[in-house]
Amino acid sequence: MRALIQEMVEQYDQPTIVDMEAGLEHLSRGTIRYVDCILIIIEPYFKSMETGAQLNRLAKELEIKHVYCIANKVRGTEDERALETFCAEREMNLLSMIPNDDTLITADRANQAPLDYDANGIAVMAISELSNKLMNLEVI
Repeated sequence: MRALIQEMVEQYDQPTIVDMEAGLEHLSRGTIRYVDCILIIIEPYFKSMETGAQLNRLAKELEIKHVYCIANKVRGTEDERALETFCAEREMNLLSMIPNDDTLITADRANQAPLDYDANGIAVMAISELSNKLMNLEVI
């Protein structure tokens, strides 16, 4: 996997997006050492945030240039504060928060993409804003 990612990064003059399995294995094995940017998805639960902090630390040790966190399933201001505090204390760059939205489950049950099911849903709107932020980053 490491060789494939290295080849993709070195051979193609375009952004390459790879969705990795959750966990620390890809970083601890150096699988993604050739990437310029990593997005760490965390949820407002201690175990998820701690794993995100470990990923953040390992990414920095691998000298990945741009490391961002995205909080998912955020249920309100208490979650927002906890995530902001946790990330700030660990020098994690929190790029975006995606609210918990039952519309995503309903869309999945209807076998539809969330955007097609409800383009104005709160999570869809937050993901759209995140997309704009990502497009404006110079690394992507």
